[in-house]
Amino acid sequence: RKEAQLDEEGQFLVRIIYDDSKTYDLVAAASKVLNLNAGEILQMFGKMFFVFCQESGYDTILRVLGSNVREFLQNLDALHDHLATIYPEREGLQDIVIGIIKTVAQQIHGTEIDMKVIQQRNEECDHIQFLIEEKESKEEDYYEDLDRFEENGTQESRISPYTFCKAFPFHIIFDRDLVVTQCGNAIYRVLPQLQPGNCSLLSVFSLVRPHIDISFHGILSHINTVFVLRTKEGLLDVEKLECEDELTGTEISCLRLKGQMIYLPEADSILFLCSPSVMNLDDLTRRGLYLSDIPLHDATRDLVLLGEQFREEYKLTQELEILTDRLQHTLRALEDEKKKTDT
Repeated sequence: RKEAQLDEEGQFLVRIIYDDSKTYDLVAAASKVLNLNAGEILQMFGKMFFVFCQESGYDTILRVLGSNVREFLQNLDALHDHLATIYPEREGLQDIVIGIIKTVAQQIHGTEIDMKVIQQRNEECDHIQFLIEEKESKEEDYYEDLDRFEENGTQESRISPYTFCKAFPFHIIFDRDLVVTQCGNAIYRVLPQLQPGNCSLLSVFSLVRPHIDISFHGILSHINTVFVLRTKEGLLDVEKLECEDELTGTEISCLRLKGQMIYLPEADSILFLCSPSVMNLDDLTRRGLYLSDIPLHDATRDLVLLGEQFREEYKLTQELEILTDRLQHTLRALEDEKKKTDT
């Protein structure tokens, strides 16, 4: 801390978000004092971050993400997207990712991996690409042979488009030209621009995740990835507020839809089955939506209500942590004064 010239008093608090420059200063100072390059320091940080997750009780969610490293990484993207709505993106910390993934592979899945950066972020590529290779795994790779299974429900569909739109109020179907051919009732109510057959997906939404050029072929090549679409500015018919959301930091005039893309071979189209990405009831109502818009089978209902409770508990915990740190600082100051008086 002295080498980094940080003037922070007391300990660093878990629930306080510090400026990124302080993190970089600490890494540079540790690199100088320990005579290690910054990449090694960040990989060590990633390893210790996994230990922190274990001690904080987050290891359980990491263990259920997948039965092997491949499945873990596929589902980690969804977890990261959830966290990315709370914390801003940071650059230059890719070595932390290497440290975390190596430790997870070793500690959770019992396998050693080699991991390195093969593509840095540049003008042509807005993300970093890693190459991950397993040295050896204790688990045998398991692949399902689809030919062994008979098709289920070979008869014609018994559900009408009207019933489907009612049962799945948050869905969009589009063809190879990205023209919307069908959408759910709730989406259509808040976005009447989605006229089936007359509206392009690109005119209403921009792609947030994954970082690819939105096209029919591009979506098919990332069909196992969680997709996040965001409405373009000024399309939602809601009251414009100047403030930003307290937790997400995103403008409330946009609606984020998170879900999966499903290829429909019988129609040569893609079904985007999704849910609104909201944190609490305020997020929901500000975008013109209601809790009744979310179907009973969708876990988003529970997440919204839990998010409302979490926000209040988080504020209380944050205030308590700040107060505790101040009391500890005051106690140390009193002890110093007592020593001066005794001498």
